[in-house]
Amino acid sequence: MPVTLEDPFQLASFSSTTHHHQHHQAVSCSPEKEFRSTEGGEDNLLVVAVQGEGVQLFNTADQKCILSYSSPPGYSFAGSAQTLHKATHRNIYAVVAKGTDIPTKEEGKLIWMWKDETSSDKDIDMSEDAVVKPSTARKNVQKFDRKIHQLFVSSLLPNHVVLANTDGSLSLVTEDLKRVVNTKDQPTPAPKSKKDKNSKPVIVNTTWATTFNTTGSWIPVSALACNTLIILTVTESSADKIAVTFSYVNEEHRGFSTFGHVDIMTGGAQGFAFDVKSGQFSFMTAGQLKVYQFAVSQGDHIVSATESLTLPLPGYVLSSTATPSKKGAKAASETDARIQRTDSIALGDNYLAVAGNHKTGDKSELTLTVWDVKYGTLQAKHVIPGNFNAQDTTCSLTVLPDSVLVLTISTLVGTSIKSDIYLCPFYSEPMSLLGAMGRMKDTAPFIGLQGPALSQDAYTTTTTALLAPSNVGGTVKASALAASHLNKQVDLAQKIEQETLKKLSSESATPTVAVFEKVFFANIERLSQEAIDDMMARYGVDQEKARNAANNVEESKPQAMEVDSVPVKTAEDDSSKKKSKKKAAKAAAKAAAAAAKEAEKAKEPVDGSSSESSSDEDDDGDEEKVIMLSSDEENDEAEGDKELEDEEYKQREEQERARLEAHMEKMKGWLKTEEEAVKNQKLHRREQRVARKATPRPELSHHFLTTVVGRCFRRLPNGQPDMTFWPEMVVRYLIFNQLVGNSNPGAGQSGIALELMEREQWSLIELALQKLHDIPELDMITMLKQVIGLNKNKHNNSTSSETTTTTSHSSTSTASSLPSSTSSASTSTSSSSSVPDIPHFLHLIMAAPRNEVFMQQALKRLNVEELSIVLEILKDWICSWSELGGIGHSKHGSVKLPNYSLMVDFTTVLMDVHFPSLIMSPHLHPVLKAIQGSIQKETEVSNQLEQTLRGPLGLFDRKHKDMVRRKKAARLNGSVPAGGLMAEKKKKREGDTVASDYVVEIIHL
Repeated sequence: MPVTLEDPFQLASFSSTTHHHQHHQAVSCSPEKEFRSTEGGEDNLLVVAVQGEGVQLFNTADQKCILSYSSPPGYSFAGSAQTLHKATHRNIYAVVAKGTDIPTKEEGKLIWMWKDETSSDKDIDMSEDAVVKPSTARKNVQKFDRKIHQLFVSSLLPNHVVLANTDGSLSLVTEDLKRVVNTKDQPTPAPKSKKDKNSKPVIVNTTWATTFNTTGSWIPVSALACNTLIILTVTESSADKIAVTFSYVNEEHRGFSTFGHVDIMTGGAQGFAFDVKSGQFSFMTAGQLKVYQFAVSQGDHIVSATESLTLPLPGYVLSSTATPSKKGAKAASETDARIQRTDSIALGDNYLAVAGNHKTGDKSELTLTVWDVKYGTLQAKHVIPGNFNAQDTTCSLTVLPDSVLVLTISTLVGTSIKSDIYLCPFYSEPMSLLGAMGRMKDTAPFIGLQGPALSQDAYTTTTTALLAPSNVGGTVKASALAASHLNKQVDLAQKIEQETLKKLSSESATPTVAVFEKVFFANIERLSQEAIDDMMARYGVDQEKARNAANNVEESKPQAMEVDSVPVKTAEDDSSKKKSKKKAAKAAAKAAAAAAKEAEKAKEPVDGSSSESSSDEDDDGDEEKVIMLSSDEENDEAEGDKELEDEEYKQREEQERARLEAHMEKMKGWLKTEEEAVKNQKLHRREQRVARKATPRPELSHHFLTTVVGRCFRRLPNGQPDMTFWPEMVVRYLIFNQLVGNSNPGAGQSGIALELMEREQWSLIELALQKLHDIPELDMITMLKQVIGLNKNKHNNSTSSETTTTTSHSSTSTASSLPSSTSSASTSTSSSSSVPDIPHFLHLIMAAPRNEVFMQQALKRLNVEELSIVLEILKDWICSWSELGGIGHSKHGSVKLPNYSLMVDFTTVLMDVHFPSLIMSPHLHPVLKAIQGSIQKETEVSNQLEQTLRGPLGLFDRKHKDMVRRKKAARLNGSVPAGGLMAEKKKKREGDTVASDYVVEIIHL
């Protein structure tokens, strides 16, 4: 267990008769503070301030009082006394609250100090003495101006004393109490109406205070230096608010400064506690335990508080009801807050100890409990024996450095107060979630969660969030978690669940099984539909279309798409067309030029009288003219060709552009159609995938399941199962869908399987063995023994009835017909019985998940007769397997027998456990021989197979090893240079020659 709390034992007992003591804590304890430069200090010294007697110093290790500082009988102390032990002397301080000769105005303003010249060696000598030696130290009295709530000493301030006053102020005085070094007033809140001159100032009262060192605390080093003393004060200015103030002081500063101030809205708070390491501040109010987590911001070092736990603790007496005496009634009412009916103290590692009178029903007892404030679970509990009245008993707790819890109990008996001091050693480990869940059964009754646990207001037993408020018990879907209105979704889910739980847990709302099942399955149908809608929304499909896709109602339609077979543009076609057109244009130009030349020759006149010379000149000029004309024509032709080509190119470019635009339009249409087709196809596939998915199971909270299971498995006042109300369909649904486990708290400590066995619901037990994977092995064997016994009784009854019927009617003529009728009746009775057959039930147990070690321990419960029945069944199964072909036939699914390997393993475990019984039972030897023969046949087959495969497999193995060796040799030869020492070592290792491989094969003819 994470927390070990030993039994408390008594350290001392006191009795007082002074009437003033009824309004103060009769006995107050505090550990001694030490300030030494050498090691060897003791951590087991306890300072006890006893009203009317004085101050005593106890050594808790020896359980002896080593020093006593007496006081007159009529004096009372305010709070616990404080001691500061130095190397050469010890200072004892005590604040005097009342006295027979102290005026009312000076009450709480006097401090008594004893300075005892002592040492550690002297303390050891005094602890060895059997008689308590009164101290010879002289008492000094010092008066102060302000009323003192608590006095503190610390090793961080060895020469000073800190006074926490009742008005919220702090004072720093010297060690001898003769000089006040510094005083810091509590910031008083302003009145509500500043303009109203008659408004009274707000009165601040200190209710609790403590001190701690910043080293190793929750305050980071960046915020405050190490070895700084922090004074935490809790003040109350109104009935519904308390203020927590952190002030610090150190030896160099010698002045108080405010580190942080936090207001907490609460009323009637008592039993304050503060964990220095974690910064958890806890108190009790109105039947609840509240825990606040203090934190310091990184940048501006502002102290803030966040509520981390609100745990209901009904039954504790918190308010003080002490009746003040007639004299000094006003003073009594002022100090009445010191009386702690219930006290608490932090133990570290998120543990909190609470002591007080706890009332359960009509019974009231004084309990000491340890709580885990991280998960809110009860870790340890001790009841203090004795008769304690809740209205006349006070408690206080103190922790010593050596992990010892000091409990002080004061009880008013007539006109005297009897006080006892108990010591309770404890040991704690860090808490884990599994450890907290293991204590839920003990926690639930203590905090008032009885029956269906519907009365819980701030606590739930969910496995995922132990500290979540109960109004988050409903299940919220994943889509709602992402929404901005999470609180509304949570409230709605919680409201619906609470309404359903009220109906299911109320006998008036669901008086019969039919009504109960109707309400339950209506809620299941609603949650299932919500889960389906959530899944459909997550996949983006419609439920009706998904159903049609699953049933293949909607057929896929082909997409109508126009296909253009004409290519858009081809580079080869364009170039060939261009060349052909260019050749045609050139040919046409040449033909035109030739025609023009012929026409010019035909127009020339014929002149025969001209001379030869003139004719030659004319010929030369004509020739020159013709040449000039042909050049101009070629230029004109080239320009014409170029213009023609440009026009044709522009035309082709416009045509191609128009064609390309038309093609792009068609492409856009094709892409759009393709996109729609792909989208529809994906949607159709998604609908089919969603339709093939199993219907999501409803998500039920742990609190809901616990309540429903508790109603289903309820019992009568005499402890017997209530079979008048048995919703079998609900239990079957929960088990079949694996919504509950065998150890569900609603079924009690025995579990669901044994509860079903007690109700003789064997069909549900068979289902539980298949679906529930946490049934203990001991419960399985218990149910197997029950099945064996019921089948044996049924067989004996049927046999006796047949024998009686045959004997009584043997003398009549109709005797031949009666046995058949009797046997038929017996057969019908056997078939209608819900008790399963032993082989079938044994098969279920063998196939269920189990732990071998726990199963071995559980099988020890079988006696010899039950063992013989189980072995006979196993023998029949093994023989049946041998007839079918052994383990080689196990892959055939048509065989309704347990798996061969599973059967052999179970038989082995059974024989290992009951080996002595098998040896000492001769009637079991034939069964064992039959099992041995069947196993030997299977073993012979395996051996024969091994021998058959040894030849070819051996050859393969040798070849494989040789190949690996050659690869390794080649790798070594490639990486190591030839010759040298490595070559010699390799040669010696491998040898000069390699032996030849010989293979021998055996051929069976």
